[in-house]
Amino acid sequence: MHNKKERDYLFDNIKALMLFLVAVGHILDVYIVKSDSFFRYTMQYIYLFHMPVFAFVTGYFSKNYDKQRKKAVKSVLIPYLTIQSLYCLLAIVMIHMGIGSHNSDVFSATLVLPTSPLYYLICVFLWKVFANDIMSLRFPFVMSVIMGCLVSITKFEDWHIGVGATFSLLPFFVLGLKWDSHVVEKIRKGNKILPIAVLVLGVIPSVFLPYRFRNVRFSYSDVGVSNIQGIMYRLLFYAIAIALIVAILALMPRQKNCFSRIGTNAIMVYAGSSFLAPHGYVLLAKFVPVITEDVGINFVCILLYSLMIVYLCSLPFIRNAFEKIQSMIIYIIFQKG
Repeated sequence: MHNKKERDYLFDNIKALMLFLVAVGHILDVYIVKSDSFFRYTMQYIYLFHMPVFAFVTGYFSKNYDKQRKKAVKSVLIPYLTIQSLYCLLAIVMIHMGIGSHNSDVFSATLVLPTSPLYYLICVFLWKVFANDIMSLRFPFVMSVIMGCLVSITKFEDWHIGVGATFSLLPFFVLGLKWDSHVVEKIRKGNKILPIAVLVLGVIPSVFLPYRFRNVRFSYSDVGVSNIQGIMYRLLFYAIAIALIVAILALMPRQKNCFSRIGTNAIMVYAGSSFLAPHGYVLLAKFVPVITEDVGINFVCILLYSLMIVYLCSLPFIRNAFEKIQSMIIYIIFQKG
């Protein structure tokens, strides 16, 4: 049995990879123009599993329900309000400059509805608050799947954009709550050929299934499918994502490496990359247009830029500065004790 420190490195490495893919996905979202483009296929592949993996990892480390509920406001909600406010200001500037018109959802500026990257913090907050109630259900995973499928049968689009993902990603959070280190170790002891095959086969739904099939933030009607078709897509998405989660658990190295720190500072990297991807890359491309003139060059530049920003955002002085700001806000808002 591995000790706790070794186990943490496994999940740090997983979070580091997912944070990198979040940055890549957000930049690709700006450049997907053709439905059959290489960028669209790549983004669809990333979106098959990166947020489900985050939800699973969040659940895995939220098993102490009372502790997680008590710290949810200060550790999740306050950071969300702080980061979202700054994101809105930046989005307004980008739109005013005329370089935020590539994708209105990525560059939206609103405090009430979370923007593309930051909706996940709302999910985490609600999950941590209600984790004990969720796990008190008779069949929590089955119920989470049912809720995840039914939540998108609505025409209240703004409501769904705000909290719909809380339910549509809930099964992965519940799976993380239910699985312990013994389950993870059994997965990691298995043959490595099968999980590699699963990751490769994940390309198939990315290419041949429509973009809307793995949607989690919009209602079925908003993406142009019937409720029955949407539910079928959602169930297929759950099955594929869980298979990919298992494959990643089986293959990810658990040794500490130069990227482990990225996973250790997950919330800061997630927040920082939300500002710099796609905003920073779009701004860079405006002044250095040569990087986007060729698909291959653009893709390499996106990968290098994403790697750079997630690494920079994980630097200790960035985290320390953010924690000081958060401490000041908490000191102003809350009473002592």
